[in-house]
Amino acid sequence: MLRSLRNQTQSIFFKIFLGFLICGFALWGVGDLTGGANNKPVLSIENKEISTEEVIYELNKLRYSLPQRPSLQDTLKNGMLQNVLNKFEQEILINKEADFLNLHVPLSVQTKAVRNESAFKNPLGKFSENKYFQSLNNAGLTEKKYLEMIQTEGNFKQISMPFQLNHTYDNKIVKAIIDYQNEVRDIEFEFMKYLNKKDIQQPEIKTLEEFFRTNKSSYVFPKTRDIKYIEIKPSDFHDQVKITKKQIDDKYEIDKSKYITAEKREIYQITSQEKNKVDELRKLINDGTPFQTAASKIFNLSKDDISLGLLTKKELPDISAEPLFSGKKNDVIGPLKTEFGFNVYKIVNIIPKTEIKYEDIIKDIKLNLLNELSIEILYEKLDLIEDLIAEGNNLEEITRSDIFKNKIFVKQLNKVSEDSFLHSYTKNKTFFNKGEDFLKNIWMTKLNETSDIIDLKNDTYALIQVIRENSKEMLAFEQVREKILDQWTSIEVVNQTKAKLKKLILSKNENLKSNSTIKRNQKSLDNFSDNSLIFNIFEIDNKDINFLNTVDGVIAVKVKNRKVDNYQKNIEINNNLNLSLSKSFFNDYSNYFIKNLATKHKLVRNYNDLENFLLNTEVQ
Repeated sequence: MLRSLRNQTQSIFFKIFLGFLICGFALWGVGDLTGGANNKPVLSIENKEISTEEVIYELNKLRYSLPQRPSLQDTLKNGMLQNVLNKFEQEILINKEADFLNLHVPLSVQTKAVRNESAFKNPLGKFSENKYFQSLNNAGLTEKKYLEMIQTEGNFKQISMPFQLNHTYDNKIVKAIIDYQNEVRDIEFEFMKYLNKKDIQQPEIKTLEEFFRTNKSSYVFPKTRDIKYIEIKPSDFHDQVKITKKQIDDKYEIDKSKYITAEKREIYQITSQEKNKVDELRKLINDGTPFQTAASKIFNLSKDDISLGLLTKKELPDISAEPLFSGKKNDVIGPLKTEFGFNVYKIVNIIPKTEIKYEDIIKDIKLNLLNELSIEILYEKLDLIEDLIAEGNNLEEITRSDIFKNKIFVKQLNKVSEDSFLHSYTKNKTFFNKGEDFLKNIWMTKLNETSDIIDLKNDTYALIQVIRENSKEMLAFEQVREKILDQWTSIEVVNQTKAKLKKLILSKNENLKSNSTIKRNQKSLDNFSDNSLIFNIFEIDNKDINFLNTVDGVIAVKVKNRKVDNYQKNIEINNNLNLSLSKSFFNDYSNYFIKNLATKHKLVRNYNDLENFLLNTEVQ
């Protein structure tokens, strides 16, 4: 809400209309949802209260406007409920502060806001009472609520005016930022590739045990789950597709234009109202003067001025299309009289029409039909799979059913945590990404049950079966000994490489091998693949030799000189930076201001009861 109130270029109705547009069925079950809720207000401030019913009403409007229609419990996890609560907080605090300051929004301002709202205007641009009430109804708003929102926006504009009109930032700050962006550094550096792990001497067992004790917190597995899953793709049903000649012929008629590239011609054109000059131009050309030279001599036109580029016949006016596409390369056509004057053309180049062979078109059409029909079969089979799930079939039974002709493999993932990591005794944890819905279903599905069908996008679907849930685990040394050795060795590779590079540099009296001048905004240093290296070098704030780890090895860097590169002041960049800083200041101050109002007017929050109620309700 605060963000909406800040935006002075859009009407409040337009913002609300976009944010809370709902269908007629959006509020099913609202009355049932709030029946068991605590009657204690969710928010209260002196003589103003926000009830549980009001919050859930707004929350349902928002969640039912979204395609995925999240459950009430999901609104807690994804922050949607908090956004609704923030909206209510800001509304009552702004209006309370307006009362405290004796502010009011004149009726003329409210009337003007209503009349200027484009959603309320008819096709002639006039205010329409019918559209006014229809639009409010579509947005789930009463007239009273809408006018209250206009009042709130007006109150905020008045309250925020002292810190809102901050259009120009200090030029010194802007200059310092631009100077920072244009900093250049002269550096010396020397690079050494990492030693081979095989060259690192194996440690004693007590060394590894000490490493384990020092990093014991890293060897804790959170609560995890082991799962089996299958993925269902259109290609799984390719063998069930039967393509007829009629389907191919019908598809060919629809798509054949896609396989033909029309002839194109590169054209020069000169247009003039002065017939005598056009005749003079044509005479020069007939006498052997190149078209472009004649155009420059008579009309002072360059090649860019006369070139129309490559055009198809359909892209040209009828009067010139036929002669230009009947002529040959280098033919000069005209003058032709049009409504714009006299036109002289030259055909510079001809790109012939191309057409893919019929046999190749049929191959492509068959492939497209195969994919399209496979998707149709997949959607039909999903209904059958849902029936099998409802009957209690597990993944193996589903894959062995008549639904599939090809073998569908059941895959397994072990020790999946709620933050999308796979944990292992022998390897470092790895991130897997099959989407938020896949992860959510791992933790929503009950043990030994099969999940609902999960949409992985791109016409791919998945089913999950939870095999086991593993409690949080404090690992013993022997369980992760192999992993500890690998981690210890990796660290030792870096340390020993760095020590070897230091020794080399000392032997050369700290003279580094290479020199370079780098800019803050360049992507990489010479041939180094590490994109973060430039950033790390610009973080150096001393003139010592600094040792930085890269992807491939250790680099020793010494900053010899710092300066600001020559740059030309760009007024547009300065203004945009000024605007960005001003907006940032306004946003930060607005957030602080709202928090301060909550303290000043003793806002009382009762979020725990509301959240507990939502967590315990099963209504979706």
